Amino acid sequence: MSDAAIAQDLAALAAQLQTLAGLQGKRDIQAAAASLPHRPFPKLGLAAALGDDAALLPATANRLLFACEGIHPDLVAEDPWFAGWSGVLVNLSDIAAMGGRPIAVVNSLWSRDRQHADQVFAGLQFAAEKFGIPIVGGHSNLQSPYSALSVAVLGQVGPHVLSARSAQAGDRCYLLINRDGQFYRHYPFWDAATGTAPEQLRRHWELMAQLADAGLVSAAKDVSMGGLIGTAVMFAETSGAGLDLHLDRLSYPAGVSRDRWLTCFPSFGFLLAVPEACCDRFLQRVATEPDLTCDHLGSFTNTGQVRLCDRQAQVCFWDCQEQSLMGFSALTDPESPH
Repeated sequence: MSDAAIAQDLAALAAQLQTLAGLQGKRDIQAAAASLPHRPFPKLGLAAALGDDAALLPATANRLLFACEGIHPDLVAEDPWFAGWSGVLVNLSDIAAMGGRPIAVVNSLWSRDRQHADQVFAGLQFAAEKFGIPIVGGHSNLQSPYSALSVAVLGQVGPHVLSARSAQAGDRCYLLINRDGQFYRHYPFWDAATGTAPEQLRRHWELMAQLADAGLVSAAKDVSMGGLIGTAVMFAETSGAGLDLHLDRLSYPAGVSRDRWLTCFPSFGFLLAVPEACCDRFLQRVATEPDLTCDHLGSFTNTGQVRLCDRQAQVCFWDCQEQSLMGFSALTDPESPH
C-alpha cells in the first residue's frame, strides 16, 4: 500500500473515531467545566485540579462522614437552579446532623440539554460558594430523556458523633430551626438560606459541630422531607426510644399554620436529644445565635412510641415496636458507653 493510500485510510479512521458516541459524550462535561472553579484546593497543587479521574482531597485525622441525596425528578425538571442549590444544602445538613464538617461535594446530573444543565450547575455552585465547600467532580449526561440529580458530600467528624441511635429515654428533645424565611414558591420548602449572608449560614451549620465537640448534644436528626413528624419517627425507630412531642410548645412563623409547619422541609432544622445535665449549657450556647429558634418540644421515653401531646391531650402517632418506617431498628452495641 502506498504512502498516499495509508494516509487516506488513516484520515478515514480518524474521521470515524471522531464520531464515536463515547467520545462526543465527553463534551457534556463542558457544562461543569464552565461553571465550577478548576482548583478547589490550590494548596494541593495541580493534582487536585478538576479534570482528573478522581478528586484529590486534603488529609484529615478525623473519622469521615459520607452522605448522598437524590433530588426529586419533578423539582429537577421544573426548577433546575433550586434543585442544584438544594442538592448541596440537604447534604450539608446530613453532615451537620452527625456533628460533622463538610469537606467536598460531588454530583451526578442527567439533563435534557446544556441550557438545563447550566441552571443546575448555577444552583450547585451558588450553594458551594455560600457555604464555602467546593464541588470536586461528578458525572454529566446532557443527552438524557429525563432530568435527574444526585449529590454526595464527604465530611469529617470529631470524637462525639451525633448518631440518632444515641438518643436515650430521659433526654430532652429540642427543635433548633431558622424561622426567618418563607416558603419557596408552591413547594413545602421553608427557605431561610438563599438570601442569607454566607458568614451567617456558615456559622449556623458550624454550630452543630460545636455542640457535638462540646458534648452538649447526644443525638440529632435533620428535619427532612418527612417534616418534623416524619423525622421524629425516624429518630425513635433508630434509637429504640419513644418521643413525646408537645405541639403546644411549638413556635412557628406568623401566617403559617401549625399543620404546614409540622410537614415542611426547612433549610435549617434539627431535632436534638440533649441529656438533662447538659440542658443549661446547651441553651446558653444556642442563645448566642439570635437568628435561630430553639423549642423544647418534649422528652425521649422508653415507650417506643411517638406521641403527639397538646396540653392535657395525647395520642399515639406511631408505635415503632408495632410497625417500622425505614426498617433500621435499634441496635445494641456492646462497646457503646450507653
